Amino acid sequence: MLAAGAYGRSETFPYSELDIIILLESERQSDALKELLPEFVRLLWDEGLRLNCTALTVGGCLEAAELGREPGFSLLGRRFLAGDSAVYEKLDGKLTGALATHGQEMSRRLCELARARHARFQNTPYHAEPDVKDAPGGLEDARLIDRLAMLRPEREGGRDDLGEAVALVSAARCFLHYRAGSDRNILDFEAQEALARQPFAGGQPTSEWMREYYRCARRIFNGARRAIEGSEKSQSSLLDSFREYRSRLSNHEFTVSRERLLLRNPAQLASDPALVLRMFEFAGRHGVPPAAETERRLEGARDAFAAWCAQPQPLWAALKSVLATPHAAMALRAMEASGLLRALFPEWGGVEHLVATDSERRYTAGEGSLMAIERVTELRSAATAERQRFSQLLSEIDDSTLLLFALLFHEIGRVAAGRERDAMARIQMPAEARSTVEFLIERQSGLAEAIGGRDMDDPATARHLAERVGTIERLKLLAVMTCARISAGSIEAKIPWRLEQLWRAYDVTRHELMRELETDRIQQVPGDLPATAEFIKGFPRRYLRARSSAEIEDHLKLFEQSRPTGVAVRLDSMEGAYRFTVVARDKPSLFASFAGAISSFGLDILKAEAFSNASGVILDTFVFADPKRMLQQNPTEADRLSDLIQRIALGKTDAQRLIRGRALPDSGKRTAPSEVQFDSEACPTATLVEIATDDRPGLLYSLATVFSSNACNIDVVLVDTKGHRAIDVFYVAHEGRKLSPEMQTRLKDRLLAAC
Repeated sequence: MLAAGAYGRSETFPYSELDIIILLESERQSDALKELLPEFVRLLWDEGLRLNCTALTVGGCLEAAELGREPGFSLLGRRFLAGDSAVYEKLDGKLTGALATHGQEMSRRLCELARARHARFQNTPYHAEPDVKDAPGGLEDARLIDRLAMLRPEREGGRDDLGEAVALVSAARCFLHYRAGSDRNILDFEAQEALARQPFAGGQPTSEWMREYYRCARRIFNGARRAIEGSEKSQSSLLDSFREYRSRLSNHEFTVSRERLLLRNPAQLASDPALVLRMFEFAGRHGVPPAAETERRLEGARDAFAAWCAQPQPLWAALKSVLATPHAAMALRAMEASGLLRALFPEWGGVEHLVATDSERRYTAGEGSLMAIERVTELRSAATAERQRFSQLLSEIDDSTLLLFALLFHEIGRVAAGRERDAMARIQMPAEARSTVEFLIERQSGLAEAIGGRDMDDPATARHLAERVGTIERLKLLAVMTCARISAGSIEAKIPWRLEQLWRAYDVTRHELMRELETDRIQQVPGDLPATAEFIKGFPRRYLRARSSAEIEDHLKLFEQSRPTGVAVRLDSMEGAYRFTVVARDKPSLFASFAGAISSFGLDILKAEAFSNASGVILDTFVFADPKRMLQQNPTEADRLSDLIQRIALGKTDAQRLIRGRALPDSGKRTAPSEVQFDSEACPTATLVEIATDDRPGLLYSLATVFSSNACNIDVVLVDTKGHRAIDVFYVAHEGRKLSPEMQTRLKDRLLAAC
């Protein structure tokens, strides 16, 4: 009779099963044993012992080890209990040789089972009500580390440095067993409260004890991951070829080996802390996580990195590069696992191991933030219909790095308002970006609350949400953020319904914001603006919501410059693009002419806005890319473009001749069909026209020309191009009235042809 598994290692818990193997020398003994074994098990159960009893021959034990299955694994921790010691010694001698021969295959199988177990728990130890036995960071991971060390004695292994962590998790499991009087391993909220009151817990508040539990669980989980990595082996020549290909990703700072990232010069961490951020950018770009050796070196450099990050300095650009990578979520999780996320942002410590008290929350606050970021990155390849709509919204967002940063800090903002401002100031994030992040954190619950407590068919709901959101651009950010939070934190069965309700909230809010472009005009100049701000009277109220005070001041100066001649222009360089702003007296076809002039220079219009004030003065803004770097290589071209725009505004140049002769769009190359929609109910004086189509050079000019050539007046324009898709919004009137059904039909045909 042998003790196996935890019982064999003398690590049995109060109400866990005892693994006992009845070892037979030959099959001849099994028939007699079959009659006795049930009674043997019953007697022990009557004494309160939970038994897992198996009868095996010596050959059967060796076969289990060879095939990499139980009870071969449990025999790694075997102990003689009673019977013929010679039979045990026979097994012991042969099993040692079998493990040496088949240890690699057993390791592979153990790792495979562990990965499957981790996946059942979403590969995180941060469950709000953790399973102290089976979840990542639980005692099964500690046993995994020991087993892998036994099978690969030539490698470093074992859990010598995890003694305190394993002891704390073991204490929690013992408490759960005694409390339930059974093999109970779920540390639920009630058990957490009861455990914290025990003398061995040291009188800590429940939240503090749980923080300590999660710290220990993370250490055990990290140890298990590294043990799995250390036990991996090449499985095929094809995989070897792929790994060789991946090794070509290596550069002068980083090496990719066996699908893991290594530092070429680890000592550089001491002299160049910025190497940490460059490394995680590399990891996020190529989807290669740090190797176990790299993680240990990063942990060793953690204090020095934290001291470097504590000094206010321009780190936003480097962090933005990490957040902009395809695998940003993986990079952030690797930073968290090695403690570097807290080193970069001490504010993270406030939520890192914070127990969520909401009964629907399945994870700690910090884990919820990381999972929400993962849900955003997963949207790019969303398969379900309810998520594909939000995937399209994500593709229309200009800078998703601000969304990810807001998700990283949204729980921090809930726990301690304003801490995100300290972090953004320390890394010297630009003011406009800070404003967007602060908005998202402050209004993060707006759409979620609307889902549960408001009637979406009530116009007051749309007005309330539109007032809180302000602009369509921010609405898209907020909708994707809310989608990510719902997908990461809600009970699985409720997610589809909640996403459907979220989409309804987004749709009614967007429609209201579109309606307000024409109907909600600035009637009174805000008191904090100078007297010259009378210029903005008549602009859509969106103008105030979407612009900083510095931008408004620049526009007022531009208006003053336009007074002598009737036109003023300004060209600004932006990150990866240019912005052209024009103030001029309105006249027919002016917007179309501006668009044609810009396109005639080979520039790609990405965004455009066109507003007119109560006095007939227009403010048109165009954001465009310069794919051929013409303006950068030939600075005089910028002056020529500015001069051309001014001449058009003054009626001295006909823009049509500049773009005449351009090839018509090839409908066969479209990635999606063009759509044109009319809404005559949006406002009493004009018709809302929405156009979605593939982008191409000169598209905006072609669309605007369709309106102007049909004697239609364009009142408001909102143009956005993301990737290869253009989404253009026009408020159009004909002879001072809404478009008639006949006019809509005629325009639709011509607009589709222009697309």
